[in-house]
Amino acid sequence: MVAAVVALALSSPAGADAEAELVRARKLYSQGLTQEAAGDWAGALATFEDVARIKATPQVRFHVARCKEHLGRLNEALGGYRMAEYEAEQADKEPALIDEVKKAREALEGRIPRLTIVRGQGAEAIKIELDGVALGDPQIGQPITLDPGPHVLTGILEKGKTFKRTVTLAERDAVRIELDVPEDLMAPAPPQPARPTPPVSEPPEVAPARERPAPRADSRSAAPWIVGGLGVASLATSAVFYSLRLRAEDELDRGCIGRTCPDTLKGTQANGETYAALSGVTLGLGIVGVGAGVLMLLGRESPNPTAPAAAIGVDRRGGQLRFSGRF
Repeated sequence: MVAAVVALALSSPAGADAEAELVRARKLYSQGLTQEAAGDWAGALATFEDVARIKATPQVRFHVARCKEHLGRLNEALGGYRMAEYEAEQADKEPALIDEVKKAREALEGRIPRLTIVRGQGAEAIKIELDGVALGDPQIGQPITLDPGPHVLTGILEKGKTFKRTVTLAERDAVRIELDVPEDLMAPAPPQPARPTPPVSEPPEVAPARERPAPRADSRSAAPWIVGGLGVASLATSAVFYSLRLRAEDELDRGCIGRTCPDTLKGTQANGETYAALSGVTLGLGIVGVGAGVLMLLGRESPNPTAPAAAIGVDRRGGQLRFSGRF
């Protein structure tokens, strides 16, 4: 048992005063053990802390940490266990004490709650305090070991504005808190400049509509030239078909005897008839196009209702063209 070896750990240093302090420390240590056994953890803590002020040994640190653990001060107790374990290992003696401290530390580590604080909306640059202690940037976003129970987070803004948030932790908790600045404390967005309202102008007075003469054809219109150009193209096509017709007739004159033609010239004879028909049609269209173009040019230059006019038609029964007009 750890208590059995405390008297040896509190050995006498030189000097009568030091001896008297050690005697007092032994009595206090025994008193603390009695208080632990009775469950008076607060009284035992005060007694062991008095002993530690006279001589802090691994045994005394162990009992101080044990009292803090039973009082709910788990974070402090864990630190005390670690310190007692380290000092006992450095002294390289009392294996029983080392084993007892190690077991207590490992059992306590799994019970301590952890709190992770991250910056939320509007809290990117504010100061954050946890239970009245300012947190540094390395602690933001990392788990912090705390005692079970309520803890107060304080956000400090510019011009002394603050807000608080309370979080309650239980043993073995792992809580993540995103700290947002309340909307009523957030800086208002700068007002947008008002856009000037355009002046309302009165609609211009509109003169009453007057009856206007119908517009004359634009003298620069291309319609007469297009119609005339198509007529010229038709005349040129008619000349081509006429030439092909003459070539077919010449071939028939050489190969036929009277009206009798060999079978090899039947196709030439049919082509000649087709060329003759197409030549006549395109000739008529060419004459019509050229004539219409000339009449359109003459008609648009004169406002006289007796301006030249023309009427052109095709008599299908007689295969003839009819052309009439006034000038």
